Order: sequence, then C-alpha cells, then structure tokens
Amino acid sequence: MRALATHRATLLHRLRLGGIILLILFGGALLVLAVKWPFTREETTRYMEQISSSEVQMANFERLYFPQPGYIAQNVTISREPKPGAPPLVRIGKITCQTTWPALLTFTHRISRIDLENVQVYIPDHVPPPVRKHGEGKIKITVTELFANGTVLEVAPKHKGGKTTRFEFPELAVGNAARNKAMSFRTLLRNPNPPGDLRVSGSVGPLRLGKIGDTPISGTFQFRNADLSVYKIIAGTPSADGRFLGTVGRAQIIGRTEIPNFEVTRSGHSLGVTAEFHAVANGTKGDVSIPSVRAHFLETTVIAQGSIGGEPGKTVSLDLDSPDGRVQDLLRLFVKTDVPPLAGPLTLHAHVELPPTHRPFIRRVQLDGNFMISDADFTKSTTQEKVDELSARARGNKVKTKSRNLPAQVSEDLRGDVRLREGTAQVSGAVFAMPGAVARGSGTYDVVTEAIDLRGELAMRATLSKAAGGLKSILLKPLDPWFKKDGAGAVLPVRISGTYSHPVFHVSLFRRK
Repeated sequence: MRALATHRATLLHRLRLGGIILLILFGGALLVLAVKWPFTREETTRYMEQISSSEVQMANFERLYFPQPGYIAQNVTISREPKPGAPPLVRIGKITCQTTWPALLTFTHRISRIDLENVQVYIPDHVPPPVRKHGEGKIKITVTELFANGTVLEVAPKHKGGKTTRFEFPELAVGNAARNKAMSFRTLLRNPNPPGDLRVSGSVGPLRLGKIGDTPISGTFQFRNADLSVYKIIAGTPSADGRFLGTVGRAQIIGRTEIPNFEVTRSGHSLGVTAEFHAVANGTKGDVSIPSVRAHFLETTVIAQGSIGGEPGKTVSLDLDSPDGRVQDLLRLFVKTDVPPLAGPLTLHAHVELPPTHRPFIRRVQLDGNFMISDADFTKSTTQEKVDELSARARGNKVKTKSRNLPAQVSEDLRGDVRLREGTAQVSGAVFAMPGAVARGSGTYDVVTEAIDLRGELAMRATLSKAAGGLKSILLKPLDPWFKKDGAGAVLPVRISGTYSHPVFHVSLFRRK
C-alpha cells in the first residue's frame, strides 16, 4: 500500500510539473506574441514588399484575434515607381488572412487561408525594375490555401496602337504556397482570343526568382466553349485537352483538339476537324515552337510544324504537308458549291506566315508552296465533257457532237507553284496534263473573288488539222507546220478564266506576244 501511495504521489508531482512547464511555455509564447504580434500593418507591409520586390500601401488594416488570428487589409496597392499617371502593378480590394492558434503559439509559420478579393493586375509594356527595401531575408511562411477568384489581368500592348489584352480568372486557387516548395494550383481562365474557358490544374515551383524560366511546372488543361467566329473568316467551336511538363521557360505541351463544325465562312460548309499536337512554350517570352501537328478532316491529313514568336508582336510561321490528301476535301472548305469542282489525290507542301500587323487575315497571310493533283476529274459534267473532248482532239480522235457519244472520261494531272500575297495568289510553273495534251502557264488567282487568270501554251500530240477534224482539217492542213514545236504536233496559246468553281477554257489560233 505504501508503495502504491508513493507511486501516485510521484505521478501527481510529475503531472503538476508538466502542467507548470506547459503554462510557462504558453505564457512565454503569449508574452512573445504580445511583444511582437506577427499580424501588424508594418510587419505585413514588410512581408509583402519583400516577396513582391515592390512598394506596398494599405488604406485600412484590422487585426483579427478570435475565433482565428489574422488580419484584414483593404485597398492594397503594389507598385514599382510607375510612370506618372500609370496604374500600379496590382490592386487588391480586400485581403483576409487567417491562421490557427496552435500554429501561432508553436511558431510553425503556417497560414491556413488567404482570400483576395477584387484583384486587378496590370503588366505594362516595360515592367519597372524591382524595389529592394528589405534585402534578401528568408521567407519562412507557408500558406495552406490562397484564393483569388475573380482576378483580372491586363497586359499592355508591346507596340504602339495595339490593344490591351484582358484575362479574367473566375476561379484561382493556390495550395501550399511557400518560397522553396512546389505549389499546387487550379484556375479557370476566360481566354480572350479566341474566347473560351481554359481550365488548368497542376503544380509550379519551387520558384526560382533569379531565373524564373527555370521554375518547374506541370499539369493538365481543358479548353471549352470556344468560338472561332470572332475571326470573321472562320467559325467553329473547338475544344482541347492535354498536359504540360517542364519549366516556365520550356514547357512541353501535348494534347488533342476537336472542332466538330469548322467552317470557312465564305463557303458556308462546315466539317469535323481533329488534331493531335506537340508544342514547346516559353512562358517568359510568350514564344511557342510547334514540333508537330497532325490535323484530320474528311479523308485528308495535314502535317504541320512551325513557331509563334518574335518581338515586337508575334509572327506565326508554319510548314504544311499533305502527302496523301484529296483535293475535294480541301476545296470543300473554300468553295460555295455543294459539290467541289475537282476531285483527285492531292500532294501539298506550303510555308505559311502570318505577320503581326493589324490588317484583315486574308491580306496578312503569306504562303509559298507547291501542289500536285493526280488522276483528277472535274465533278461538273459539262466541264469534264469539254476536257474529254479536248483530250480526244489532242490525240487526233474523232469527236461526236452528241454527249452520249463523247469519248470515255479521261483523268488530268495538275501541278504548280503558288505565292500568296495581299489576297492574290501568283501561280507559276503550272502544268495541266491530260492524255494527248499538256498545258503550261502562269497567272493569278484572287482568293476573295475566286477569279482565275492563267495563260500559257497547250501542246498537243496531234497536228492542228487532225485536232480540228472534219472539213476544218482540210482548211487547216497548210498551217500544221506553223504550229509544230519541240516534237509536239501543235502548240497553241491557251487561257483559263472565270472562277475556280466555274473555270472557262480558251484555246486560240493566234499567238499573243
């Protein structure tokens, strides 16, 4: 019994001693907090100036003690010696900062939640240099959750006469924000161009303030509710999904996009387009390199690679290849007729550039390329009949006048080089080949009006008299020697006019100088 009483007394003594120690520690913590309360206007201003390297001002500041310690700051501005009349870099209508009493009393430097309201961020054309007021002291605080829903970001144009770009963030959240740790984030961005909803989630950091481009970043994205009609010449509602990995200065982006109703508005035809893409983005400069894009529509695939970059303004530069496409699929995008005027296998290569000038798209786009259409057929029966008749005459065959007795339909090969500037395509080295005849020439094609003006020479296997046939052959027989050239039976001036949808072929007996 005596041993048990001794044990109880010892236990009670230890409990009393532990309680006294806890009270001393608690009292000491309270004393430290009373002497140096962390949530003061001065301390909060110093902390914000240190992490932003800027001047910070607050119109109102209120300490919070219960139920959770923290503060409320209102009408906060962050600036770096802006030009006279220029807005500050950041305006924040209200900051609510909260931690817990256990975290505060144990000095764990963790803030449980920060809410930012009415945040407006402005990026000028030239960001002023950092303001170093407090040196490079360590920032130990970790923020468990930070919310800045409704943030607005405005970016000033880099060149004179440009428009300010506005980004809206209906949702913006950051988790475990600390200087030397990776932070999680999730956001919903109202993309301005093209308009749509971009949802992104992932992680960023640890931040490397001296070399921000080396900061690691990763995550996923979804693009929804987009509208291409803002570009006037095209329309559609694209969506995209993908992932990104790398650094702020070099992030690999892999994804897939789908446009179920892509349309070149002038044609009035919509069709489904899908594409898989791989891009590399430089977040510090806004430049993007595009190692690979594979776009599919109908039965045609177009492979692209290129870049978006440059200063001032961004130039889009793309190399396009379609090694095994169909011309009718491509024409479906551009012609107004329900049935494309031409059908056949297509091989296409082109280099496209879009300079950063404020002009209509069709006047800005520049294209240099070449194409080949093999075994082509005109889908309009009257046009094909004329080509079939020309082929028969070029071979010296008889041609009946009634359409049911016309020769069998022939296929044609077309190829040429194209240079597009200011909405007009200059065609050179154009070749239009069919059984018995080859036409070579050059000319122009107006992308807006679809007007064609191609001029050249038609070389036929048959002589002029055999091609004419009938009574005309007797009359033209003496002229045969005058039209023979380079082994061809006859070479005649030829011209294609009209429009791309309704071409008109002209063959003349008179050579134009």
